[in-house]
Amino acid sequence: MNRRLIDYNPEGYGTEGEALLFGAIQRRPTVGSAEFAELELASAFLDTGNPTELGVLIDRLIRYGSIKAGNPIRDQLARALGTRLVPRASAIRGLLSTHEIILPGSQAELAAESAERIFGAELEGLSGEDQEFETARLFVRFALEAARVAARARPGHSPAVVAAFAERTAARRYAPGLIGTVKPNYPGFRLRRAVRRTFV
Repeated sequence: MNRRLIDYNPEGYGTEGEALLFGAIQRRPTVGSAEFAELELASAFLDTGNPTELGVLIDRLIRYGSIKAGNPIRDQLARALGTRLVPRASAIRGLLSTHEIILPGSQAELAAESAERIFGAELEGLSGEDQEFETARLFVRFALEAARVAARARPGHSPAVVAAFAERTAARRYAPGLIGTVKPNYPGFRLRRAVRRTFV
């Protein structure tokens, strides 16, 4: 007799042939690894408790974003970009409330409105914790995009110029509310045009 028929246990399989573990279908994760990383980094952002931890996280974001872009970032450029992103992270982190209930007209509600303005996102209707987490995810996307753009720059340009361009480019896509506050730091039109050609 076929060994597979002998070993078959109908209680061990689901309706579509899935193997069961203690009677429950072992579901395959539906979220991609990139999204898992984004969720984990957003959680880490919320867990930062002081400027040192925030700086370490920003460096981690920059390194991860550049690796995902297929071009690990140079140390000098990573430092230049971190110098620009840490104050942004600190400001965004300051907008986040504690995990207390958000009451109408409270400071936390105003913080959510500021986050909406910065990221161009709609947070109304979310719980306080969901607003915090979504804000953290939006910042992570912004930082990863800045790292990606910076990592694609060709060597030879000033790290400060590349970092400024990367931050501004990422802000246009993920944090339009920051555009007016991001100083270009470009020394001149010719160099600005040359730097722009090294991206995209």
